[in-house]
Amino acid sequence: MTWHRLAALSFALVLVPQRVWASERITFGVQLAPENASYEEIVRTVRLVEELGYDHVWLNDHFMPVLGDKDGANFESWTLLAALAAETERIRLGILVSGNTYRHPAVLAKMATTVDHVSRGRLNFGIGAGWEEFEHKAYGIPFFTAKERSLRLGEALEVITRLWDDDHPSFAGRYYSLSQAPFAPKPVQRPHPPIVVGGQGKQWIMPLVARFADEWNATVGLSPADIRERVDAMRAECERLGRRPCVRTVSAFLPLANITSIPLAGPATRLGARLLVDERAAVSVLAGSAEDIQARIREYVDAGVTSVVITTRPAINHDLMRRFARDVVPGVRAHVPKVDAD
Repeated sequence: MTWHRLAALSFALVLVPQRVWASERITFGVQLAPENASYEEIVRTVRLVEELGYDHVWLNDHFMPVLGDKDGANFESWTLLAALAAETERIRLGILVSGNTYRHPAVLAKMATTVDHVSRGRLNFGIGAGWEEFEHKAYGIPFFTAKERSLRLGEALEVITRLWDDDHPSFAGRYYSLSQAPFAPKPVQRPHPPIVVGGQGKQWIMPLVARFADEWNATVGLSPADIRERVDAMRAECERLGRRPCVRTVSAFLPLANITSIPLAGPATRLGARLLVDERAAVSVLAGSAEDIQARIREYVDAGVTSVVITTRPAINHDLMRRFARDVVPGVRAHVPKVDAD
C-alpha cells in the first residue's frame, strides 16, 4: 500500500520574521470522503459538523473509493459541494484537494466561482497536483510524472488566478492557454476565494505554495519538524519573490482514529498503522486520550500550524466528530495564545 493510499484511507500564515501565524485562534475542520454513503447521510453529516461548531468542512476529490472496493459508490465532489453549500449557512466549504489533472483549469475556475456564489462567499479553493494513478488509468486521464504534474499545477494556478483577477486575460503556457477570455461573474470573495494548495514536495510544490497560496495544507505523514522545514523553505521563497504577506494559513491533515482512556491506546494505534501501512502512518494519526491528542496538536501548532483538519475515515463516525469537538477542541484553544495577524 502506498503512502498516498494511506492519505486516502486516514483521513485539514501570516509571514513574520520568526514564526508563521495567521489569525486570532486556531481553526478546526472535518474532511469527508463522499463514498459508500447516501446523499442524505452526507448532508446530515455536514449539517452536524456545522452544528458542532467546526470552522470548515471538506470533501476529497476522487471518482471511486481509493481504498477497498473500487466498485463502491462515490459521488463527484464539486457538484456535491455545490449542493452542500445550499444546505448549510455558516461553515466554510472546500475540496481538500481538487486534483488538477481531472479538469481543465478554466472549467474548474467556473465551477469554483459557481460554488462561491451558491455558498454566498464561503468557498475555500483547494487544489493539488493529483496522485492516484489507478484512477487516471481507469478513466483514461493522462497521468504524468510528478514533476510534470507540478508544472501543470503551476500553470493551472496562473490560469485560474488570471481569470479571477484580470479583465479578459490572455496566457500562453506549455500546457494551458487563454485568449482574451471573458469571465463573468467574478467570485463573491474578492479578489478571489482563499487558495489552498495541498502537498509536501520541497522541490516543486512548496515554491507554488509560496507563489500562489493563501493556505498550505500539509498532507498526512508530515511531522511537526517536517512542517517547520517546509515553512522555512516557503518563507525563503516568499522573500525571493518579494511576496508579503506570504501564506496566511498552515493546515495539518490529521486522521482521528479514536479518543479513549484505555491505557496505551495511542501508541498501540500508531504501531498498528506503522505495521499495516508504513513507517509514516504513525506520524499523523491522532489516538489516545483527549489530553494526549491535545498535546500532539499543540506540537503541530508550535511548528506553525494554524488550522487542523481531521477525518474519521474509512467510515463516517459522528460520535468521534462530537467527542473531538467537545473534548479536544476547547482544550487546544485554551492553551494556544491568540496572535494578531501581521
